Order: sequence, then C-alpha cells, then structure tokens
Amino acid sequence: MSVDWSERYRTGETPWEKGEPHPELSFLLSGHRGLMTEARSVLVPGCGFGHDAHLISSVTRGEVLGLDLAEEAIDEAGSRYSGEGLAWTTGDLFQWEGTYDLVFEHTCFCAIPVARRPDYVSTMARLIPAGGHLLGIFFLNPDHEGEEGPPFGVTLDELKGFFGGTFEMIWSQPPSKTFEGRKGDGRELSILWRRVPERMEKR
Repeated sequence: MSVDWSERYRTGETPWEKGEPHPELSFLLSGHRGLMTEARSVLVPGCGFGHDAHLISSVTRGEVLGLDLAEEAIDEAGSRYSGEGLAWTTGDLFQWEGTYDLVFEHTCFCAIPVARRPDYVSTMARLIPAGGHLLGIFFLNPDHEGEEGPPFGVTLDELKGFFGGTFEMIWSQPPSKTFEGRKGDGRELSILWRRVPERMEKR
C-alpha cells in the first residue's frame, strides 16, 4: 500500500516527527567528527522537518541537502532552519541524481515498501562514490504488532544481505540514546557503511 506522505503532513499524522534530531546523532557527530568535517556533500533523504540535516550542517564544512517527497515537510524545514551550506528540496530519492560523500539515513529506509529495498541500496550505490559513506540509525523493530507498516522492520542479517554486495560495514552499535518510544533491546542500530569500488563488489 502506497502512502500519501503529503496528506500525512497535512493531517498531522506524523508519529515519526519528534520535534528534534535523533538523540544519538550528537554522539555520532562528536565521535566521528572527521567523517563529518571531511564530507564535501551530504544528503539526508526523507528529511522531514529537517532536524537531523540541520544538526549535521552545524558540524560539516560541506553542503547538506535535505530531501523529502512531501512539499509540506520541506516547506516546514525551510521555515525552521536556514544557514550557509544547508538546502532543502522536494524529490523522489529513487530518481535523484548527484554525488554525495556521505548520506545520513534515519527514517527513510524503514518507510519505503519492503519490495523496494533493493532499489534503495542501488540508489545509494549510485549516489555514493567509492570510499563514500552511508551512516544510518536503522529502525529494526517498530513493534506495532497487528499493524502493517510503515515503518517496516528489518533484521541485521537482512541489512547485511541488502548492503553487503556494494558496501562494507565499518561498525555497528545500538544507540546509546534514543527517543522515549523507541527504547528497548534491539529496536534500533547505528551502522556505518563504506562504498566499495565496483571491482570489489560481490558478484
């Protein structure tokens, strides 16, 4: 079932909107500052109201782009946050063009239909050059028993299966901090992936 994200924002049916960046992001930015400061271009897909993208822009010296399907989300992000090197735009991630040293994933992967997960991975492989990084806080267990997503859950083994051909996992760790409603063993996982050269991709 497809989701009308603009309608969700118009009606305020946005449980993923917490009014602040993910609590773990500050830790990731400070613990991996070199990764952030060296990135010349950063993409935040499914940026919503832009909290994560804005925080990232305060650390990196590069350009940060927040991308979302919903014009309502982008309009709100633009009204809340501005600054040098920070931009907002509406667009379809799967059709997006560009090259990004770093992509930050938070609530995009879990929101797309499960059948399109291979498309997400191929899009990341297209947007991120060899040596670039995908940093994500993946929502493994949405814990909405009896309800269909989004968000859609995923296991670590499934993530390795999806990304393992074109990305190598540098590290993974449970968030030390998260939103109140997401606390619990195994609900989220922070992962840093690095894009491998095409000649090294698993066939």
